[in-house]
Amino acid sequence: MGTAASGRDGNGAPPLPRGWVRHPRERMLITPFVAGLGGLVAFFVVVAIVVWLPIHTFDPPPSADWAPLSSVAVKGRNLFAQNGCYVCHSGYTRPQDVRQALYFLYPKVSQPGDFWGSDQSPNLLGTERTGPDLSQESGWHPDDWQRAHFYDPRFVDPMSLMPDMKSLFSNTQVDQLISYVEQRSGKSGLLRYAGQLYAKHVVLVNQGFPQPYTGFQGAHKPIVKANEKGLKPPSAQLEEAPNLSQIDRSYWLSGNPLPVTTENLNRGKEVFLQRCVGCHGLKGDGKGPAASFMSPPPADFTDKDDACCGGDTGPGDFYYRILRGWPGTAMENFGDRLSVDDIWRVVLFVKTIPNHTLNKNHLPTPGDYIVWQPTKELLAWVKTHQKLANNVSFDKKQSQDPFVQEAMRVFPGLAPGDSMKLNDGKTELSLQSAAAGIKAVFEDMLNRAWSDARARGEKLPPEVMKEIPPTVPGQQ
Repeated sequence: MGTAASGRDGNGAPPLPRGWVRHPRERMLITPFVAGLGGLVAFFVVVAIVVWLPIHTFDPPPSADWAPLSSVAVKGRNLFAQNGCYVCHSGYTRPQDVRQALYFLYPKVSQPGDFWGSDQSPNLLGTERTGPDLSQESGWHPDDWQRAHFYDPRFVDPMSLMPDMKSLFSNTQVDQLISYVEQRSGKSGLLRYAGQLYAKHVVLVNQGFPQPYTGFQGAHKPIVKANEKGLKPPSAQLEEAPNLSQIDRSYWLSGNPLPVTTENLNRGKEVFLQRCVGCHGLKGDGKGPAASFMSPPPADFTDKDDACCGGDTGPGDFYYRILRGWPGTAMENFGDRLSVDDIWRVVLFVKTIPNHTLNKNHLPTPGDYIVWQPTKELLAWVKTHQKLANNVSFDKKQSQDPFVQEAMRVFPGLAPGDSMKLNDGKTELSLQSAAAGIKAVFEDMLNRAWSDARARGEKLPPEVMKEIPPTVPGQQ
């Protein structure tokens, strides 16, 4: 009675219109077990297509630029992987990367064959760009810069986001990690690294400094000092000539194109404090926190005589070193991170540092600026020896020898006919001797890497093992 009155049938459902048939009750045809099994099948099919299939079917031959890693570099690669460095740093450069050449001058795009071999498997390619891409990092920084950077990245880049590594690695481990970073970029990277190592040899011999401390020892050691007693510059040679050989000679007598204004000086000071104090120090005296890692140590800008009258301290000299770096020293290039005007503004400001413009609350003014003028010795040297008109950049005959090309990159102030002695009075410096030295270092590293690769079971045809590309990727 109550059910009829409520207008519902015995199951509590509302009545249907005349002639309608109630739909049967729905039942689940796929049980949870079947649904779970189907999900697993779908998952493993995707994994097989995306992971397993490429690994077992995509096997490109080694590229002409590929080179094996030494055993020390392989240990460094393991540390790189174990500590998740690839999470922030990619290991390959793609043509569509907008940051391809933001940090360093490497226009080379990675090829599949660049990552051939058991020492590159599994690939540490990464996709994140929180930090710079490291596929072509080899040779852009010397080992002592790398040690300071791994100890505390703020030592060399006060704006860095990277965590410090001083508590993660021992002295041996950090040098293993550096070996991997310096050897991972193939033959073109090894060639740059060989140029960096040869330049380090030239700079240390020329300035009388010892080898830099290994590992993290620099954090607990004094800044290295030069042995000036061992220097005997040739009497007929400009003392700064070897240093000038690492600066394109068209910059030697360049003036600063920007006016000496308070605005330009203050902007230069701002950039200096942002970028340069980790190495050159808050006083500009070359005693920043990174200095004890490095040999030679960073430049001291506090000497008035050096600011006005140094043979290699002209505005153009400073500009070129900031723009392109100074191979063999820890001075890196900022040409891809600072504007042209900001580099010139830093050069303006550096010429005020001897007048204590880095002191607290001392804003630089045009009155603090020290004008540089070329010395009679520099002008005589340029007139009689390394003449500006003989700049190698003007030579129509471009060398195709990769070792000569690297020598020209490291020593842009040398022309093919130039020859001089370093300040030890006996070591020769010329493009020919530099190319030969770089070649010897390159072949030694490559042969040692091949010896280690054979011990690991790597096998390649001899012609691929010894091939050096006619044009070396990554050179400019």
